[in-house]
Amino acid sequence: MFRLLLVVPLLLITACATNPPNGPVYDPWEPVNRKVYAFNNALDRAVLKPVATGYRKVTPDPVETGVKNFFSNLNDISVVVNDLLQGKFKQAASDASRLLVNSTIGIGGIIDWGTPLGLPKHSESFGQTLGVWGVGEGPYVVLPLYGPNNIRSSAGLITETLYLNPIGEIPKRNPRVGLTVLSVVSLRAQLLDASSLLDRVALDPYQTTRDFWITRHRSLTWDGTKDVRPKPAVSPDTDELDEMDELDELDELDELDELDELDELDELDELDELDELDELDELDALDK
Repeated sequence: MFRLLLVVPLLLITACATNPPNGPVYDPWEPVNRKVYAFNNALDRAVLKPVATGYRKVTPDPVETGVKNFFSNLNDISVVVNDLLQGKFKQAASDASRLLVNSTIGIGGIIDWGTPLGLPKHSESFGQTLGVWGVGEGPYVVLPLYGPNNIRSSAGLITETLYLNPIGEIPKRNPRVGLTVLSVVSLRAQLLDASSLLDRVALDPYQTTRDFWITRHRSLTWDGTKDVRPKPAVSPDTDELDEMDELDELDELDELDELDELDELDELDELDELDELDELDELDALDK
């Protein structure tokens, strides 16, 4: 009951949100999100990044790959469940076979035999499943420690952590905590190159991270069946500016009309001058 109480409020919020797959980025909590993003970055620079860098330096590549494969294999349990919930039965059979092969002859997933056997790795989460079921994205949110999410994926994250996380089922606390820390360090080590590139080239790392995450989450949810590129948001201020531009064009036309009227007056003045000259010429002829 306690676990359900954690998930239900988020599901109720997302059920009321109907963001289209290619709708604009919905970030109403941006000021708070930026503060959480800054906190996560500070924690990453102070702890996670140095630990992950040291882990990569001291860990032989085969061992690092084996650790990554091990946690990827554990994640395949959640992937198979979400395959079935989304009605992807053929993919579920492939992912279940991959899980079986890697868990047995792959020694608990340390060696990835599934990929060379034609059983590719897929990424399915309960947040994506909710999207397939028609639940809206909800607002974008940056979670402490977990990073970019939206309300829908946050509900999925809680559900998977509570129900589909094999590490959480380990009865003893020390092995459970140790494996959790190792999984976080392994994942951060895999992202070292990407984070360094982001810091070097992004003018606004927060916005770049947000837009990339939203596009990727939508792409994984819809598997290329829908256009998921976020459209630019149209604000009321933009509409007001457009109306002002139209008024400026009308003002320019009015000015041109006034100039045209002046030109017509000038032509009339020229005609009057010609008439006066003609009268003078007639008088001169009479004098003669």
